[in-house]
Amino acid sequence: MKTYKLTAIAMLSCIAALLQISNSVIGIPTGFGMTVDLVGVPIILGFLLFGLDAALYISILTALVITLAAPTSWIGAIMKFTATVPMFLVPAFYMLSMKKNFDLGKLLINVFFALFVSLMLFILSISANLAGKAYVPSITGTVYTVPRLDYLSFKEMSVSASDLLLGLLPIAAIILFSFILLHFWGRYSKDTTPLIFSSAEAMAVVMIVSILVRGIAMIVSNYFFAGPLFFGTSPEVFMEKVPWYLIFGWNMFQGAIEVMLAWTLAFRFGFMERYMKW
Repeated sequence: MKTYKLTAIAMLSCIAALLQISNSVIGIPTGFGMTVDLVGVPIILGFLLFGLDAALYISILTALVITLAAPTSWIGAIMKFTATVPMFLVPAFYMLSMKKNFDLGKLLINVFFALFVSLMLFILSISANLAGKAYVPSITGTVYTVPRLDYLSFKEMSVSASDLLLGLLPIAAIILFSFILLHFWGRYSKDTTPLIFSSAEAMAVVMIVSILVRGIAMIVSNYFFAGPLFFGTSPEVFMEKVPWYLIFGWNMFQGAIEVMLAWTLAFRFGFMERYMKW
């Protein structure tokens, strides 16, 4: 990777980190652990300017910052990474699928294998639960510095391993698909260009698909992974307190804001002409 690209990744990562640290000031709390902020903007901008690999590196560095500096710690880092990645992963897949020499069959085989492994882990956890041995104790309030949402009236309960693995399933699928696509990106992205997204209509189409992927992943992950662990409650209680459309709606809002701001900076403020390096 060239020095220019490395420097740009470092700068965009710093911007994302600053936006994350300041999200208590400029962010919008949703009430279920998520904060609507602008952290994803430099990540998506990094994709448009420098490609899939740059966006993934910025996302990973941002996740590390969240783990070390944010009240939500590693749970927030995992959720932020999983929520942001589809916003540039779907456009990257679209770009590669448009190439004539791209072997879509190989990619699909790898994807199905990754999903198969995730499914096997889920089935294994169900078997363990049937044996009555797969329970994870709830987390106490001393682990995180973020205030509890007392008005939701959550009760301390146990979370089964099958619930946790169900919540981790979309996270694992997105992470595995990211690195699978990154492998193909290194082989087939040479002649691709993000200029196909200079049309607002083209960007809107991939944005809608990205939001659908993000929304579904976040609903499942919040109900069965992040919510139960962070608030020390059961998936059933969390579902009663936080309806699915609230999770989807806030993720749709944040995803749209991130893409529109990044697209505006790239194509309307001349960032593509000045800084793009694929």
